[in-house]
Amino acid sequence: MKLNKFLCALAVTTLLLQGMHATALPSDRQQPVKVNAQKLEANRGKNLSVYSGNVVITQGSLQIRADRVEVHGNPEGEIRRVIATGNPAHFQQQMQQSQNLVKARARRIEFKVNADELQLTGDAHVDRDGNTLAAERIDYDLNSEKMQAQGQSGDGRVEMIWKPERKPEGTAPADSAEDNKDSTEGQ
Repeated sequence: MKLNKFLCALAVTTLLLQGMHATALPSDRQQPVKVNAQKLEANRGKNLSVYSGNVVITQGSLQIRADRVEVHGNPEGEIRRVIATGNPAHFQQQMQQSQNLVKARARRIEFKVNADELQLTGDAHVDRDGNTLAAERIDYDLNSEKMQAQGQSGDGRVEMIWKPERKPEGTAPADSAEDNKDSTEGQ
């Protein structure tokens, strides 16, 4: 019985983590990047801008909120990666296949822009459509929906919570119909 539950949980985990191919809204990359912060230090030679003090960065549905944000670019002026730190730092973006936002938080968030990859470290948490994953570190590929999570060294744990899918009203779960049939046959 325990093995059967384990296999069922493993199958659900695999499906959840592989998910549908989801990408950010196509219009997000076409929107201007807006930054609001208390302080900016920029080094054009290093293609680095450092924002601090209640930083809010938006581009379309994408939003990053943090105490400090480093924006690393290339010589052409394109943003390559963003490193946000805070207690915690927050990331959210609407994905094409879902009406809900992907929400993430951690003490450090590294967003690799061209690859659409998040690396969350320090009390990391991801919420996708009400399904949550919490761990010390989470690597999350937004395009493929693949995740890897690690607990803290020692007894640190990874916790995942799935909310049940809603069934249309009047639809009985398949298992309960079989259970009812089996229990009435012996009478």
